[in-house]
Amino acid sequence: MNKDDKSIDIDKLENDNATKFLVDDSFKDNFDDEGSTSETSATHVASSAEMREAMNGFRSDKRVRLLRDVALMLLLLSALFVSTGVYFSLTSSERREFENTFDDQATQVGHDLANQLEAKLRALDAFSVSITSYARQVSTNWPNITVPDFAERAASTLRASKGTALAIHPVVKGEDLMKWEEYAVQNQAWLEESLDFQSRQSPKVLGGSSTRNSAANVISQFVYRVVDGSPTEVDGSDTRLPLWEHFPSHDGLPPVNYDALSNRLHEDALDVVMDDGLPVLGLAFDVSKSFHGLAIDVLEDDFYLSNWSEIWSSTNTTDRDGERKLRKSYLDRTNPEAVIHKEDLDQLDGQLQHIPDERSRHSDNDGPAVNLWYPILSSSSENQTVVAVVSLTATLGSFIDASLSHFNGLVLVIANGCRQEMTFEFIDGEAIYLGPGDYHDPEFEDYRQRFDLILAEDVQLSSTFCPYRAFVYPSNRMSQEYASGMPPFFSILIATVFLFTIFVFMAYDYLVDRHQKNLAEKATRTTAIVSSLFPKIVRDRLFEEQTKASPLPKKRQFMNRPQLLSVQESSRNVNKVQGSIADLFPNTTVMFGDIAGFTAWSSSRQPSEVFMLLENLYGALDKIARAMDVFKVETIGDCYVAVTGLPSPQADHHLRMVRFARYALQKISVVTHDMEVSLGPDTANLGFRIGLHSGPVTAGVLRGEKSRFQLFGDTVNTASRMESLGNRNQIQVSQATADLIAASGKSHWMKKREELIEAKGKGKVQTYWIKTASKSSDGAESNDFDPQPEAAIHDIKHNVRQSLIDWQVELLSKLLKQIVLHRNLLQPTKSKPIKYMETSKSVPRDEIAEKISMPAFDPTKETSESMESVDLQQTVVRQLEDLIATYAGLYHDNHFHSFDHACHVTMSANKLLQRIVFRPNAENEFSKEAHDYTYGLASDPLTQFAIVFSAIVHDLDHSGVSNSQLTKENNRLAVMYGGKSVAEQNSVDLAFEVLISQSYSDLVSCICADEKEYIRFRQLVINCVMATDIFDKDLLSLRNSRWNKAFSCDDESASDLKATIVIEHIIQAADVAHTMQHWHVYQKWNEKLFAEMCAAYESGRGCEKNPATTWYEGELWFFDNYVIPLAKKLDDCGVFGVSSDECLNYAVQNRSEWASKGKEVVKQFSKKYSGTMSQ
Repeated sequence: MNKDDKSIDIDKLENDNATKFLVDDSFKDNFDDEGSTSETSATHVASSAEMREAMNGFRSDKRVRLLRDVALMLLLLSALFVSTGVYFSLTSSERREFENTFDDQATQVGHDLANQLEAKLRALDAFSVSITSYARQVSTNWPNITVPDFAERAASTLRASKGTALAIHPVVKGEDLMKWEEYAVQNQAWLEESLDFQSRQSPKVLGGSSTRNSAANVISQFVYRVVDGSPTEVDGSDTRLPLWEHFPSHDGLPPVNYDALSNRLHEDALDVVMDDGLPVLGLAFDVSKSFHGLAIDVLEDDFYLSNWSEIWSSTNTTDRDGERKLRKSYLDRTNPEAVIHKEDLDQLDGQLQHIPDERSRHSDNDGPAVNLWYPILSSSSENQTVVAVVSLTATLGSFIDASLSHFNGLVLVIANGCRQEMTFEFIDGEAIYLGPGDYHDPEFEDYRQRFDLILAEDVQLSSTFCPYRAFVYPSNRMSQEYASGMPPFFSILIATVFLFTIFVFMAYDYLVDRHQKNLAEKATRTTAIVSSLFPKIVRDRLFEEQTKASPLPKKRQFMNRPQLLSVQESSRNVNKVQGSIADLFPNTTVMFGDIAGFTAWSSSRQPSEVFMLLENLYGALDKIARAMDVFKVETIGDCYVAVTGLPSPQADHHLRMVRFARYALQKISVVTHDMEVSLGPDTANLGFRIGLHSGPVTAGVLRGEKSRFQLFGDTVNTASRMESLGNRNQIQVSQATADLIAASGKSHWMKKREELIEAKGKGKVQTYWIKTASKSSDGAESNDFDPQPEAAIHDIKHNVRQSLIDWQVELLSKLLKQIVLHRNLLQPTKSKPIKYMETSKSVPRDEIAEKISMPAFDPTKETSESMESVDLQQTVVRQLEDLIATYAGLYHDNHFHSFDHACHVTMSANKLLQRIVFRPNAENEFSKEAHDYTYGLASDPLTQFAIVFSAIVHDLDHSGVSNSQLTKENNRLAVMYGGKSVAEQNSVDLAFEVLISQSYSDLVSCICADEKEYIRFRQLVINCVMATDIFDKDLLSLRNSRWNKAFSCDDESASDLKATIVIEHIIQAADVAHTMQHWHVYQKWNEKLFAEMCAAYESGRGCEKNPATTWYEGELWFFDNYVIPLAKKLDDCGVFGVSSDECLNYAVQNRSEWASKGKEVVKQFSKKYSGTMSQ
């Protein structure tokens, strides 16, 4: 390498943030101008003469100049080729973006079509269930059943399904036809009730009519069909499907008793329904030409001017087929010469006022529509037959979700197996119906994506009748959106950048000159403390070595002080500058210690809590090590490495290390138990695994950018194997260490391990356990080791539940102090029997708020005062302790929904909450910046307290079975809460029933200063707890709608809405936090949930299927459809920082690991918890 190259390397090193210049701490600012000498030390140094030579070579070397000229030419050529390449690359990229966007949008269209179909099927299923339930309660059988409140039920179903019309068609057999006609006439009061309901709801449903024609509203006394626009009575030779209760109803001639089976459009579909007993999606038809959306043939307009009594009274006797034909006595349409008198015209005009114009009547429901035929089966468990058919008319436009409105240029073709095709195009956020047929651009035929509309999640359509399919294509309109002027723009930009680079390159020489002049000045401000990195004997050798290498006067040493070279330069000059500092120590004992369970534990903690644990644990071990003259080598993650027998020899190195290991093991136990109150659940469950091995090691300084004192050799590797192959809270020693202990007369310290272990590179080896204590002959526990350190290590008797209660009390106490500090109060207010402490009379679900108002920022609340300055009254603390203990007692001994899980949810919620409250760039959490950034959460301690409180109580009194099971059992709670969010509402009511009792009046007054704060606190808790019901479709719809409102724009007025969403997402993420934490944590709670589901299943209170048969796929579905989307939403909220990335990474990792290991895990679960699971 030439001199110029050396100078460039030095320049790069100066700009490298990782480069440090290590200067001896004996260096003085005052130096002898007359030539006195002093010592300087550093790692990998170079003389100032070499640096000056390199700098002079850089300025004078002509080859470098030539190289620069060549580089300029290369830059010019590169500008040409790169600009051209960028143009074609960007053009290709735009095409790929168009294709990827189309694939994503097409997939979303397919999914939304399926979702809308499923929503309609679910709505019909719920409607049919309610009808079936009513049929079971009454004494009569089909078809003689009239559903009460049909209009209200139908209106609700139409809203849920986005349908146009809904009707019931009871199955009437031929022999029952006359009985049915008699029953229909006697029970037609529902029609008037339906019209009354519609008039109260919306007058438009009645077609603009504000009067009522009572005579016209009388239904037909016969079941009829329509032939050439005329009604014809049917005979009793076959089964009929007369139209019965329907919605919406219309004032005028009712279409009741129209036989749906007589309609050719729907005849085949209804045959499939009757035969298969499955829902059928019928043929498409023009809804504007139907009778108000009902699936019937429309009569000629003349018939709507009369009523059924007049129509049937003017009929002839039955013909040979048993059908009676209408005799048009009042208007002979067959005679064009008929004379209509003025009186007849006046009567006709009066009657027409009640018949809405056909065009205006359907102006809001034009386009293709389909009938969804849904069977109602008999209640008999054997030989179920179809007793009625429900028809839902829905336009195809209702299958297209409003969330797709941002699409532009996408073409959707909906076709069925009966050769019907309808085409829609998304234009400027609206789905436009183009007409019947396939109108996609053949240019985009290769992009076609197909979706079958057959299967739903819970209800399956019949596949034997005209199955529907959707085909999605892009269009030229969509393609043009992705054709931009960016390729030429960036090509020109790249060329400009190259020209600018040439200018910068030419200025580089000048800048390097100035940089080199400042190099010495920058080095004087850099120091390194070598003494903290190495033992004293090694440090002395470094100083001695540097003294011999730099016999220069002090002034020259200062001007030519040593510089840290690059790794490559160091490797070339290490033999020239200095020798290696390393020694062989033949008699040492090395210890490796590792915290068992640390990785899983740390995944559910905040970074500050992780470091708090490590600092306390290893700080305690460091103190013991110093007292016992044990040399700590390093800590690697949660692994602690120490050695005895160096740097000074120690004859008892093996005994000294055994004593240290034993003290370390006991100290770890003490510290973890003591810290559980501050660090939360499972801290006391952490263990320490220790491995020892004795033998020779090579120890010395490993030179580099960060020089360290390290150990090398087989002894180190073997000690690491002893640790990794050991057991929790035990000390394992190798045969070599055991021999030394035995030779020292301490064989009774050890116990031979029963089995041989397989050590990497060693094969099977015999190891030994170190006894921590033994019992004397009189049964008293004695210690065979030397006396313990000054701070005696004692045994701990720990109650797990009480420890969890103490931790929750500690956590809530801190939040209470923040509330008091925020109110600038030193003492909580005296409790008073005020009215807001009465139990709410409404159910919690009715109190869910779309958004919760957050307090406005108050600059007077800003304070630098610490919450530690706030003292809570002892009565408040005692009441808080008693409250948490009471809540703990209200939890059942379930596997999953237990107090232990509530503590885990609390810990996870607090972790997410702290990530919101703490923002590194804000001066304090009560600043205006933090308030705006967190939508007000950072400056409102009451909200923070409510979130943690909700996590504690969210599963109170949970019975270990699902809400759906409670509803199915008609449980008392299910009846009380209307079968909605049963467990969650019960938890809220229990929590407040206990809280507002007189026993906790001081605590309530401390939490809430007045009625307004209490109402807001209750609202926060209700929204949080109800957010944990993730399977309720109504709540899910509310949350999705709220999310779209809040995050679709950056409007500041949506701050409260965003805050509400963030609050609910905290509790939702905390409730399933185990899925977004370490694999071991996920497996722990997954196993508990499996055990709980098995217990419910075996007791007959679970799902119909064995949990083991669906557990593997169910977990994958849960990850894909809830956990991972939830983790992504945490990131979209924009306030969780890196915690959202952490949650998403763990969720993805756990999902991947479950996909590969889940089936085997389920087998293990099944074998463990139920003998039937393995079948």
